[in-house]
Amino acid sequence: MNATYRLLICTILVALFSKQKKFTYLWITATNLVAWYQGVINSIAIFFLALFISIGYIYLNFPLNKWTSILLRTMLCIFILAIAFHGVPGFVNIPAIHPTNLSALSAPFSMDLNFDQPMVMLMVYCMSDLSTLETGNHLSCWQLIKHTVVPYIWSIPFIFIPGYLSGFILFDPYLTNILWIWIIHNFFLVCMAEEVFFRGCLQRAIQNGLTCYGVHNGLWAVILTSFLFGIVHFKGGFIYMGLAAIAGFVYGYVYYKTGKVVCAMIVHFGVNLLHFLLFTYPMAMAK
Repeated sequence: MNATYRLLICTILVALFSKQKKFTYLWITATNLVAWYQGVINSIAIFFLALFISIGYIYLNFPLNKWTSILLRTMLCIFILAIAFHGVPGFVNIPAIHPTNLSALSAPFSMDLNFDQPMVMLMVYCMSDLSTLETGNHLSCWQLIKHTVVPYIWSIPFIFIPGYLSGFILFDPYLTNILWIWIIHNFFLVCMAEEVFFRGCLQRAIQNGLTCYGVHNGLWAVILTSFLFGIVHFKGGFIYMGLAAIAGFVYGYVYYKTGKVVCAMIVHFGVNLLHFLLFTYPMAMAK
């Protein structure tokens, strides 16, 4: 793992556990400069990132009329969707794990280190009020732990039993020497980016929209967001989409109860880690 991704991980940690946004922006700037120097991003990517954070800052911090607000919000959404599908030019994905079978029963697996999604979602996290140390739902430390651990425990049978019975995964515990790079990639790059977008942005936006129409039960936003979370996993097939939707409901419920993206990140990573350690990953070899 090169210096760019080490610095990116440090920047994510600073963002998650620091209230000093100016300090975090300095880390973000340094990370992008190092990424540019090492060829992970080029000048085109720098331009788009600067444009994105400028539009986001204006949208979130300045009084705007209705149509300007709609225009800027639309531009931000289009950019985030383009990033989600790696459609913004100027970013280079670095292969971290070349195609391999983690076990005799597992389907082929490969992994790239992506810079675009985590960096953009990190910017969203910093520009918004999603910081872990902000007041949120005013829950005690014990309540945060309870609303994180209990849903995680309940999620295990509801996710892995259907996955096992469907044949999508098989019980296949093993340890591999790529575990460390997988853990770093999955928690800091995958779980952070997905939870900031789906829970911190999408679920909260849906909940606010439903509230405007008199629907005050936040669980409807959890259900709708989990459905969308399942859809974006379409490449894995219908079973994978269904399992992802179930998992998405759990992550959304944790965010609904805690108001903390980092709590949803922890549960998301816990589910993925259990899958990686105890079952065929990413899925069972097709018969």
